Amino acid sequence: MPEPKSKALYWWGLVITVLGILSNFIYFLNVPEALVRWLPWVSLIVPIIGVLLLLAGLRSFWASVPRWRKILSAVVTVILVGLTAFSAWGFVHAREVPASAGAPKLGQKVPDFTLADTTGRSVSLTDLLSTPLANSARPKAVLLVFYRGYW
Repeated sequence: MPEPKSKALYWWGLVITVLGILSNFIYFLNVPEALVRWLPWVSLIVPIIGVLLLLAGLRSFWASVPRWRKILSAVVTVILVGLTAFSAWGFVHAREVPASAGAPKLGQKVPDFTLADTTGRSVSLTDLLSTPLANSARPKAVLLVFYRGYW
């Protein structure tokens, strides 16, 4: 029978690795900016710690378990190690995406343009910024929403 400590190492490693891999999906939630800065590091370090615990407990976990459980735990371990390696690869190569030279920077004024609205009427950015609102104040900003349109 495997030692309870090594069995616990394997199961804790399994849980921590899965949680670490799932932390990659936190980006799709509305999280504070301060947390977003640390998420890549959490998504890298937590699965690695989990895999190390998983591998530390694996050998003694196998000591007296049935053959089917050895095969299942080996398959799960290989999948989790592969997902962790893919996560680490993504962490390293995410910085290789080139910056767009033509994209406006935060706070930069956008050049004037004219587009058709949903009714087909031409509207320019200057018109939107100069037309008074209901309280007779001129708008300070314009929110543009781009969508793919119709298929």
